[in-house]
Amino acid sequence: MTYIRWFEEVGAGDVGLVGGKAANLGEMAVARLPVPPGFCLAAGAYRDFIQAAALDEPIRDILAETRQDDPADVEAKTARIRDLIAQQEVPAPMVEQILKAYHRLAMELGKTDVSEVPVAVRSSATAEDLPTASFAGQQDTYLNVCGTEELVECVKNCWASLWTARAVTYRARQGFDHHKVYLAVVVQAMIDSEISGIIFTANPMTGNPDEVVINASWGLGEAIVSGLVTPDSFTVRKSDGHIVSRQMGSKDRVIEYAKEGGTVERETPPERREVPALTDEQVAEVAALGQRIESHYGVPQDIEWTYAQGRLYVLQSRPITTLAPPLAEEAAAETEYNRTMFVEMFPDPLSPIFLSAIQPMLAGMLAFFFEAVGLKPPEGMEAVGVFYNQPYFNRDYIEAALEPLPQWVREQMVAQVVNPFTRYEEGPRGGLNLPYLRVAAQFLRFMVIFPGQLPHLVARYQTEVAEVAALPLDTIPDEDIVEHIHQLVLGTASRLLNYDFIMITLCNRAYQMLGRLLEPYFEESTQELRIKLISGVTGNATMNTNKALWDLGQKAKASPVVSEMLRRYDESEVIAHLEETPQGRAFLDEMERFLSEYGHREIRMDILYPTWGEDPAPVLSFVRGYLDVDEAQSPHRQQERLVKERQELMEVVGSRLAQGLRGRFLIWPIFRWALKQTQIHTRERDTMHFELTRLFPPFRLLLLELGRRWAERGLFAQPEDVFFLGLDELAEKARSPRPVQELIAQRRSEFEANKGPVWPDIIRGDEELQAEGRETAVVSEGQLGGLGASPGLATGVARVIRGPEEFGELKKGDILVAPFTNPIWTPLFAIAAGVVTEVGGMLSHGAIVAREYGIPSVMGIPGATDLVPEGEMIAVDGNKGIVHLEVEAAA
Repeated sequence: MTYIRWFEEVGAGDVGLVGGKAANLGEMAVARLPVPPGFCLAAGAYRDFIQAAALDEPIRDILAETRQDDPADVEAKTARIRDLIAQQEVPAPMVEQILKAYHRLAMELGKTDVSEVPVAVRSSATAEDLPTASFAGQQDTYLNVCGTEELVECVKNCWASLWTARAVTYRARQGFDHHKVYLAVVVQAMIDSEISGIIFTANPMTGNPDEVVINASWGLGEAIVSGLVTPDSFTVRKSDGHIVSRQMGSKDRVIEYAKEGGTVERETPPERREVPALTDEQVAEVAALGQRIESHYGVPQDIEWTYAQGRLYVLQSRPITTLAPPLAEEAAAETEYNRTMFVEMFPDPLSPIFLSAIQPMLAGMLAFFFEAVGLKPPEGMEAVGVFYNQPYFNRDYIEAALEPLPQWVREQMVAQVVNPFTRYEEGPRGGLNLPYLRVAAQFLRFMVIFPGQLPHLVARYQTEVAEVAALPLDTIPDEDIVEHIHQLVLGTASRLLNYDFIMITLCNRAYQMLGRLLEPYFEESTQELRIKLISGVTGNATMNTNKALWDLGQKAKASPVVSEMLRRYDESEVIAHLEETPQGRAFLDEMERFLSEYGHREIRMDILYPTWGEDPAPVLSFVRGYLDVDEAQSPHRQQERLVKERQELMEVVGSRLAQGLRGRFLIWPIFRWALKQTQIHTRERDTMHFELTRLFPPFRLLLLELGRRWAERGLFAQPEDVFFLGLDELAEKARSPRPVQELIAQRRSEFEANKGPVWPDIIRGDEELQAEGRETAVVSEGQLGGLGASPGLATGVARVIRGPEEFGELKKGDILVAPFTNPIWTPLFAIAAGVVTEVGGMLSHGAIVAREYGIPSVMGIPGATDLVPEGEMIAVDGNKGIVHLEVEAAA
């Protein structure tokens, strides 16, 4: 019997003969696509091997004894089966055919000695009567196999891998007959990849069928698929081959074949990281290959490719299963999606699991907001869309909900709801109607009663989060864990988040009221006064965190031993060294107490990333930074100063507003009430964010427990794959487990691809736009204009910091220039003399923290990180919202 099939001899219809992997390689080889040469040992060889060794009955007996509900027993019993297979000799006729094919392959490659021909040996499973059943990722692969004995042994090892615990468990769960599942083996010339990557023959984010998206990095493609590196990304228009966009990734790691077999991970040499992995000519060649493969299969493809010795090869191709509908469809053409509210909140692509949680939470928040003020949310319309791994508000949904209001109110509120954090101008006032009066009354009602309700909401939320965190996970079934996740996110957390938008709106309304009351008396000084009057309010959650972090830094500073270790060792090493000394252990005890209260704080606003409690590296980094900061920058002192300044300013304001009977009995009381409301709601909105991140540790704990279980069962390659499913998919996988490695790999690639490009603020049909005012900053006579978000004047060296990896570059007295800031940036405010950001408004994180630290801040300067000269002296005028690029101009 002939067991060998060369790739050119099989195709898509031969899955039952050689398994899906081999059949697909054959299909591409027959189509004369550049597939590395190879052959396969048909599934019948495995069947005949088992029969020749008389292993059928022993395997049946062992399986009959196996307790499928006991993972340890499954592991022990399947190990016995693998041992049985390992003890057998492969029949001589099979060995002869395998070695004959190996020698032929060597000759095709110009070699006479097979030991000089490394091959990859891969499993390709198939099921009798179920040729389309998926067994992806369950069986073994062996790389860098050289020599005849080694090849035959790897073939036998592939057969044995049909009996791993995860493979047996999967088949049992799916109801497959173990004795009707066979395994073919693929033997393929190993390609020593120089550059590898992935092609999407339709844009996976926008669904645009006229765009090819290419990811590329050095070495093996595994570095991209596993998420180890941020690859280069190229978007190519099919119609004319134009490279629409290109984004360079870090490419800081590379996976290569090891001489002794297997693979090895290394750091990419620094000089190669900034070099594009592909030339424009190679981009064109890769894009053309993708289109050729798509044309063959007739549907958009997700393709793995590689360059070796300057030649382009295709390694695998499969249909794109999660392709978004094209944005140019008629329904999308009539809809505008806007993400300006989220520019600062979500600066990074969001993981699929977090997106699947935040999308319904944000939609619920919008609906709750409209209902709370007496309006009806539109039915049958999407409130929040997802593009580029980012949420976008549906502007049409918001306009439809506000339809009953007068046009002048509706236009202002649409702008405020789409992005409540930015500045906006009030338009002309017009007539009123009953819906408007009802909305205004509801706003006033919430403004008065909500501060008293919030502590009860927070207490209930904290209790429910604590209950989930205390669950005994090892005794809870998968489906129950999924139910706890749904309840935690869409129940507990969503109930609290629902009030977030109301609080933001109340802050804006109260802040506007302050301005209208102050302007007749203070004219151009109104903005500066408003900012100072809402600064230094006690009880701010962010400032409380910073005070505790500062205190921890002072404890480290007080110990020469701890200070010296923090300066000498980086975050990955210092804890081990601290544990070796009494002073170090005492400091670690203090840090543990800090983390027990603040360990839920996020490194990035996504459940994908560990919290401070899981990874205290940010805390240690901040403490190290505080070692060289003097007491004058203490957040305790800053708040005391701000409180004193505010009290003194209130006397000045009172002396002007309380003049005359009208001022004393009307204007001044209304002003004090509006100021109190602004202070309260600004503070409590920060409390809301602080509390919402409290769900991160139990949310991650539940997800990773599922990931661990499913990785052990062979459904995932690693526990962290769970972050690349959605909430609904978790429930589906818990009910009906099946491997999803290909889906996970595809989503990881899409996630990485979206790290580079600048996402549009607005998507309107097939148009992608930046929000008005974000294309360019106002530049006039060496000045950049923005929003004065924290008062004061400061001069210092401009230090452009684009992310946490650059935090160490900021020195005391520098002006921090950043695209945005979020809570992890907060300790930098104790070092900086002033802050400039590209996005943000009065209620954004940077504005609140800058006011609490008493340093000037100008926000909302598009392109500031490019326009402000790095390392040059600049001046920040937070009173007028101006950045002087020439210091002399500030005099």
